[in-house]
Amino acid sequence: MIKTNIFISGVTGKVGKILLEKSFKDESLVLCGASASSSNKIIGKDLGSLFNQQDIGINVSTIQDISPDVDVVIDFSVPESSLEILSLAQERQVAIVLGTTGFSSLQVDQIKEYSESIPLLYAPNTSIGIAMLKQILNKSEAILERPRKINIYEKHHKQKKDSPSGTAIDLRNQLKESFQENDVEITSEREGDSPGEHIVVFSFKDETVELKHKASNRTIFAEGAIKASKWIKEKPNGLYSMQDIYSS
Repeated sequence: MIKTNIFISGVTGKVGKILLEKSFKDESLVLCGASASSSNKIIGKDLGSLFNQQDIGINVSTIQDISPDVDVVIDFSVPESSLEILSLAQERQVAIVLGTTGFSSLQVDQIKEYSESIPLLYAPNTSIGIAMLKQILNKSEAILERPRKINIYEKHHKQKKDSPSGTAIDLRNQLKESFQENDVEITSEREGDSPGEHIVVFSFKDETVELKHKASNRTIFAEGAIKASKWIKEKPNGLYSMQDIYSS
């Protein structure tokens, strides 16, 4: 069995904890380490403590502790930490799956620059459902006449810091390119504990077409990121997306 050695950045986050749990159960993965922010009290403690379980022999570290054995870094942290991770990944020639959101346009340009020297899969949403939605949107240009208006509605839990969501921005950019439509309005809502809901609405003269994706839990993001880590391991340098996985 071919194994993939991974390092989880942002292991104390909502998706990071699920990634950690799934990495224990996936025999094709080898967990080489995991990091949290340098100010987090869990730094230096065994990863087993995140689940109130017995020690597993791997301590939570900072991002500086990525070992030479790592094949892929999976990052679900914050933009500032992600850029540090990217710099280290470039230095050590390690592939990366970047699931962090909230990047500025300047930071996105930096991400693209890093992809010139390492394999980099950037996905504001790592679920298979959003990858399918983006594939449908790719084909909709040839099927639908030019709509009068395109709207995106997105809803997330009230703790989510970035608004609009990275997924909504990604969808808007795709729609602008496909339909040559500059006025794609995003409406954001933050309440409850919703992992994520996105609706794309095409408005025509006498009808509307809605495409919707709703995440029931965050497991889908972890599962998608793990699939991406196995896929990108042997890929050449470049910028990739979740769509590349399902179209290859």
